[in-house]
Amino acid sequence: MREMVTVLVIAVVAVALVVASLLRRARRGECLVVTRHRRIVRIASDSMTLAVPGFHEVLEWPTGETEIAIVVRAQAGDGQDVRVLATVSVAVDPPRVGTAYVDPRGVLHSALERKVADAIHVLSADRLLDTYDGLAVAIDGIRLGGLAGGVVTGVTIDEVDLLLRPEHPDLDG
Repeated sequence: MREMVTVLVIAVVAVALVVASLLRRARRGECLVVTRHRRIVRIASDSMTLAVPGFHEVLEWPTGETEIAIVVRAQAGDGQDVRVLATVSVAVDPPRVGTAYVDPRGVLHSALERKVADAIHVLSADRLLDTYDGLAVAIDGIRLGGLAGGVVTGVTIDEVDLLLRPEHPDLDG
């Protein structure tokens, strides 16, 4: 009888450990999405859900605002080559059931780089840091679309570098 109780206790502990290893908990500022074949099949309604290996995958999705650091090299409207380092806050759209799962931070990062490059092309290099009509003002509030979308809610231009290049290709050294 004692052996049976010991085996039962070991079995219960083993099952509890397996179930605990299958539980996924959302970190602060994220929700969990359940995917099957990289398609979102449901959004976990609370901060914890069960992952069934081989059947579906549980992945994180940022909620609210997330900060994305970008580095963009582009030509300003006056022909100057510049490199801009910026930290951008984005209010990320919630995930949609039925859509393909993509890493929202990666998609938003690429979209931000394109939008910032487009804004740089319009502005002259000396106006990029302008408080009233500079780069930060040009991209603040824009909507980012695509597989993962959001709205820019804040922009900090960390650095703008003017890139010098020789006028003649034979001076590249």
